[in-house]
Amino acid sequence: ARSALCLVAILPFMVVGMGAQALILRFWRSAAGTLPRAFLWWVGKVLGLRVVVKGRIARAAPVLVVSNHVSWIDIIVLGGLVPLSFVAKSEVAGWPIIGTLARLQRSIFVDRTRRAMTADIARSIGHRLVGGDTIVLFGEGTTGDGNRVLSFRPALLASVREAMSASGANGIPILVQPLSIVYSGLDGLPLGRADRPSVAWYGDMSLGSHLLRLLAIGPIDVTLRFGEPFEVTHGDRKALARRLGEEVRSMAAEIANGRPHSPAAHSMPD
Repeated sequence: ARSALCLVAILPFMVVGMGAQALILRFWRSAAGTLPRAFLWWVGKVLGLRVVVKGRIARAAPVLVVSNHVSWIDIIVLGGLVPLSFVAKSEVAGWPIIGTLARLQRSIFVDRTRRAMTADIARSIGHRLVGGDTIVLFGEGTTGDGNRVLSFRPALLASVREAMSASGANGIPILVQPLSIVYSGLDGLPLGRADRPSVAWYGDMSLGSHLLRLLAIGPIDVTLRFGEPFEVTHGDRKALARRLGEEVRSMAAEIANGRPHSPAAHSMPD
């Protein structure tokens, strides 16, 4: 019953919103981030997502937010906070509903099977940053089970170097900001190690069945922890990937156990 009510609440707004967003992108591009943010905020409320934000997203300069990735729900949670765009795998563009929303939000799609395109994608991200966009990159390149933060992939962090190069003449600082996403509660109860995978979307899970399962369960608590943004002064993407991975991993563990954690640990406790 709850699943049907949620879909009834979302679908009419989605149909109207997609048409309106298409017009905004054509005639009023500067306001392109406003409607997706409002719509995703509404979807989050309908789905019962209860978001706690620690820290704040940098707004003073172009920022690349680099985060761990647990579920497609991450996009709803983050997209409802501030106007932003995502770097997403190319398959997302073909997904029903979500793919259309991602395109209207000006997401940047990456075909991970065509490595020759990586440099072009990095340049595209870099130019979007220089243009003042806030871009979210999921550093692991895939979703995890909610208990571990996987190693961050350096390839697309080349976009920072491209942005530095493009902005050099204008003196525009490019900021990078780590973010940890932890699904911390379900139906009012804390989520421990054994339960976090029930909310995560990973492996060969079907999107449709995962959505229906989430619609059937109680409210989900999500904790976001924004780290301190920093300006990148060199182009060593491997070192940047290690630093960001360690910070995201440390903040995720801090959320899970309520106290500071060494970046060396890779798993979150109960």
